[in-house]
Amino acid sequence: MKILAIGDPHLENLQKMVERFHYPPDYIEQVARNLTSESPPADLLLIAGDLVWGNDFTAVLEELQTLQAFQAENICFIEGNHDWPWLPKISKMHELFNSPNFYFLSGRTFVLENVGICGACGTNRESTRKARELSLLQKSLRELASKDFDIGICLMHFPPCSQVFHNPEVSFAEDDFFALIEESSIINKVVYGHIHKDQQFKINLNLKLDGIELYNTAIDYYDWQPVRIL
Repeated sequence: MKILAIGDPHLENLQKMVERFHYPPDYIEQVARNLTSESPPADLLLIAGDLVWGNDFTAVLEELQTLQAFQAENICFIEGNHDWPWLPKISKMHELFNSPNFYFLSGRTFVLENVGICGACGTNRESTRKARELSLLQKSLRELASKDFDIGICLMHFPPCSQVFHNPEVSFAEDDFFALIEESSIINKVVYGHIHKDQQFKINLNLKLDGIELYNTAIDYYDWQPVRIL
């Protein structure tokens, strides 16, 4: 089983990524090429949110086709905070993106061979969406607990705990999410994004906390290469 992950592709307004985060103008092409060069291709690609920096859902649907065309046998994705302006109801997203080749994960689960995946976007500490996101994460964890698998992965957009930062006291991570994950006793790995290299936060890109591996997969940290999760 080969599992790769990327975070924060930020499609549609590519110039904003070039100006704000100093992404190269062809970064999406670089990501696509790097995924295509994988041999064999990934059995599963995880996309950790901030998919499209847009507002109109009709336009976003066209942009999402770029992600759906990435080289991988199966793709699971989650929304990020920059997706909230265009995101319809979760139930609508589940209906639209229910195929293994492009599966919207938030609030539910996906099982591939011996790997079980669940997820929710998460929030920062101050967000009014915190209760909603905690509920979605709890729902997906409970659903996954009823499945048969050996390795559990939780896909998020926001980092789930302050310990990913070198100085947790000034971070905006929300530890309540990690508490739910840890209490479930079914998760081995957490994949997230949101934190960009140019934001100059001191962050542990890979961290093992209480036996759970955490991976920041924002693509600008890895020269547009996917991160190997399994």
